[in-house]
Amino acid sequence: MGLGDAKLMAGIGLLFGWQSVPFVLFVASLLGLIFVLPSLINKKKNLKTEIPFGPFIISASIIYFIFGKYLYSLIV
Repeated sequence: MGLGDAKLMAGIGLLFGWQSVPFVLFVASLLGLIFVLPSLINKKKNLKTEIPFGPFIISASIIYFIFGKYLYSLIV
């Protein structure tokens, strides 16, 4: 995670509130894993390959924007 990703997470925290940051980070990590795992299995990428994390953060924030209230109602 680079400095641009940290700035993006700060912006998401300002936009949606600090409660969104752990959710967005967790879902972005899961999305990144799902999309990169086939490349790791096929040996097209290795563990030292840099992968852009910004698109996964943006996708996770869109998921939070659409389903955030529903997901929090399931937890509480």
